[in-house]
Order: sequence, then C-alpha cells, then structure tokens
Amino acid sequence: MSGEPQYDTFAEKRWLAALAKGDPEALGAIYEIYGERIFRYAFRMLGNRSDAEDVTAETFLRVMRRMNELRADGAFRTWLFRITRNLCIDKMRQHKLMELPADTPYNSSVDRTTLRITVHQALKELPDEYREPLILCDLEDISAKDAAEVLKISVPALKSRLYRGRRALRDKLGGSLERAL
Repeated sequence: MSGEPQYDTFAEKRWLAALAKGDPEALGAIYEIYGERIFRYAFRMLGNRSDAEDVTAETFLRVMRRMNELRADGAFRTWLFRITRNLCIDKMRQHKLMELPADTPYNSSVDRTTLRITVHQALKELPDEYREPLILCDLEDISAKDAAEVLKISVPALKSRLYRGRRALRDKLGGSLERAL
C-alpha cells in the first residue's frame, strides 16, 4: 500500500452520483480524489510535466462532457485511467521526442538526481507493453485486475507483462545504476 490517502468509497460514489446529475461542485471533489494520481500517471507515461498537465486537464474535461454516462461503481477509476492512457498515447503520437522532466531537482543531491534520471530513462526505454503495466501496478498501486481492464488485456497477460517488464527494467538498470552512482 502506498502513502496514498484512502477515500471513503461511499463519499466517492455520492460525488459520482452528484456529478452524473450535473452538480458543479462534484467535478472538483472528483478532481481532489483523482487529480494527483492522474497527473502522476500521465507524467510517468509522457515524461514531460507540461504534457502531463495538458492530459490531466483534458481527462477531467472529458469526464465533465460525459458526466451523464457516469455510473457510481468501481468501473469509474478504470474508465478514468483508460481516458488518460488514450490521451497519453495520442500525445506520444504527436511528438515522439521525449524530454527530461522540467521539474527534475538539479539543486538536490547529485546522486539522488542521477538515480531518478537513470530510472526514469530506463523506464522510458522499455516497450509500452512493459512500461504501462509497471507504471499502473508498481508506481500507481493499481490492482492487476483494474490495470488489466485499463489496458484491455487479461489478468494473466498483465502479470506476464509485469514479470517481463520488471526483469527488463532490472537488466537495464543493472549497469546503469553502477555507472550513475
């Protein structure tokens, strides 16, 4: 379990029901619950703060536009991450060049910064089929079942990709970490 606050499912369902009825305050409450996680997911997918901010904003605009389709059930989070994933894929198609994160703390410890950049770069170099499950499950702490739904694959396929992705990341980081530190 990550350090993420756990939200009351009843309150979340109440906000989703209110959003479906057009309550203007409900979108803000849903953003409070999911905004940071959606941004982090987009940032990890895109490696660019500006693009991640754009994708996060567009995700919640789409939620607002499609609020009459909402159901206050467990499928909302999966739907939200699927929207974000599709927007990230569109953004990556727009420009294949990925850049170093704008908020990388160059003034902090060189070793820590170097380590962060090394891990970020290794993750970026993985094929999407490995990178996406790692980001969803290992970094965003989403269950295998929900991540499989986001990626539209079976749970066994997701677990296979996670295993292979972790191994590929470990292989990439093996020599890189020693050189970085």
